[in-house]
Amino acid sequence: MSGRRKRILFDQTQNERGRLESTYSELGQLLRDNDFDVEAYTEFMILAKNLKDADVMIFGCPNSSKVRPAEIDVLQKYVKNGGGLMLLSLSGGDRGLMNNMSKISGEFGITFENTAVKDDRNNAGLPTMPIIKHIATHPVTEDVLDLLIPSACSLKVSGKAAPIAITSETAEPGNAPVIAIAEVGKGRVMCIGSYEVFRKGGGLKHKGNATFAVNSFRWLSGDVQMAKPSTVVKEQEREEKKKPQEETTGDSSASIEFEKTMKRLVNAVFDLQKDISKVKEQVSNVDNNIEMLRNQFQDFAEKTQQQLGIMIPSKQFKTPEENKSASIEADLKALRKEMKSVEDLRKHIEKRHTSGAMPEDAYAEQVVKLDAQIKNLKKKIDAKETDLAALSEQ
Repeated sequence: MSGRRKRILFDQTQNERGRLESTYSELGQLLRDNDFDVEAYTEFMILAKNLKDADVMIFGCPNSSKVRPAEIDVLQKYVKNGGGLMLLSLSGGDRGLMNNMSKISGEFGITFENTAVKDDRNNAGLPTMPIIKHIATHPVTEDVLDLLIPSACSLKVSGKAAPIAITSETAEPGNAPVIAIAEVGKGRVMCIGSYEVFRKGGGLKHKGNATFAVNSFRWLSGDVQMAKPSTVVKEQEREEKKKPQEETTGDSSASIEFEKTMKRLVNAVFDLQKDISKVKEQVSNVDNNIEMLRNQFQDFAEKTQQQLGIMIPSKQFKTPEENKSASIEADLKALRKEMKSVEDLRKHIEKRHTSGAMPEDAYAEQVVKLDAQIKNLKKKIDAKETDLAALSEQ
């Protein structure tokens, strides 16, 4: 291992979605904490002289931008001369993103497919957020049991390239690589179907992803550390023995986390209702004060007129009927808006339940609360509409 810190360049010339100052800021800090030097590469042309001291070059999902042929040649030679290269894409691959990452990686036996990976069974709450458990034993997967790879495209692997993470049989596409690597002499390449695997607030929150990130850059930079059979192999053997149970546990864990989120959302709706009620009380108090002042002013005007014999306009405010009508209309508008929010949440929960993503008990608990809320709101709306109609008839 060299005494100097390994230097990683994050390309910023291709309109990448993964940017060091924003979406990849946490990844940058994680790497700095693990003794890497991290910099943004901002030179418009990718030149060999600028990569001379770089141990790893990373392209975090170029968007509607293509690397020039001369730059592709520079990057391929960079790898063959011992450099490390990481390319990340997203759902849709090159065609969907309108980039040409496969022009670079194809030289090493890896291309990005025009696919959108989904898994209805093994995911973190949504089919487009698959949890990948089929992971090869390799230095980059040391101490990694699973990976969260959101919104990914699959990869095509050939030649000496090797898949590292593969979708489950139930995924679409099934048994397809989403992470692959290749070695060319001392040079190394890693391709990942989703840049979100390392995104701030996204995939990087998953424990396995953070470990995988550090392992990957150590491997790409040439700092090879062999996987520990006692840690990785033992865990994989345990998983194989308990595979049916593990899959159920994985699904259950994701479902539990989703249900917690839904419960927080439902509770937030009820808290919002309480806040609205308090505001209504305050508005009602203000209206009462205005009405009291209006009456006092009218009394004053009438007495002044009688005593001095002059006319003072007494209608400086709305009549009680006009004021009450405006108040009811404002209440109706707020109640209808609240009703729509609750009904939208109810439809979302129904959709989750119908798709089989929400357990029956959690569904029943939340639906009872929301239905009661909808019934209560309808009752209030009907009462307000009746009051408004009565005022109109006067």
